[in-house]
Amino acid sequence: MDILVSSNFERLLWFLAYEYAAGAGMDDAWTKQQAGQEVAAWHAQLKSEGGFSVNADILKFAQRDFDSERVTDEQTKRTIGEFFDSAKYVLDPHSAVGIAASLRSMARAEGVPHISLATAHPAKFAGAVEVALKDRDFDFASVLPEEFVGLADKERRVTNVPAGAGWEGVREIVVKQVEEELSGERA
Repeated sequence: MDILVSSNFERLLWFLAYEYAAGAGMDDAWTKQQAGQEVAAWHAQLKSEGGFSVNADILKFAQRDFDSERVTDEQTKRTIGEFFDSAKYVLDPHSAVGIAASLRSMARAEGVPHISLATAHPAKFAGAVEVALKDRDFDFASVLPEEFVGLADKERRVTNVPAGAGWEGVREIVVKQVEEELSGERA
C-alpha cells in the first residue's frame, strides 16, 4: 500500500476524469473505462517521474469544488490556543490545520458554507497540544479518554523480531506470546 497516494485522492481523480470523459458523449461503460485508464496513466507517471499533470479542463473541474491552503507549525499552535480560548475545545494539530485553512478560506469567500471535521483525538498528539496550550489554564487529564489514563505508567513490552523473519516469524512470535498469556506463564 502506498500511503503517499491517498485513496480519497485517487477517487477524486477518477471522478474528475469521469466528468471530463463524459463530455465525449459516449455511453457510461466507455466513460468509466476512460476514467480508469486516465487514472492508471497518471499513477504510472507518478511512479516513474515523481509527478503528473492533468489537462486544464480537469483542473478547472477540481478548482470548482476544492481549494487548498498551507498552515505553518506556529499557525497550528496559535489555532489550537485560540480555539481553546474561544470555545474551550481542544483541537489536535491536524484538525487545527483544517480549522486555520477554513478560517482563511471563509475570509475570502464570504457567505460560502465551510465544514471542518476533527481528524483525531488530541490525546494522540498530547505533546504538541501541551506545547500549544502551555500558557493556558489547561490540564490534559480533562480531555484524556478513560482508556488512556495511566497508560504512560504501564509496563512496556518489546519483542525484537529478527531481520528477515517475515510475516511467518512474526506470526510465530505472536502465537507463542498469546499462548503464554493464556496459560499464565507470562506476567
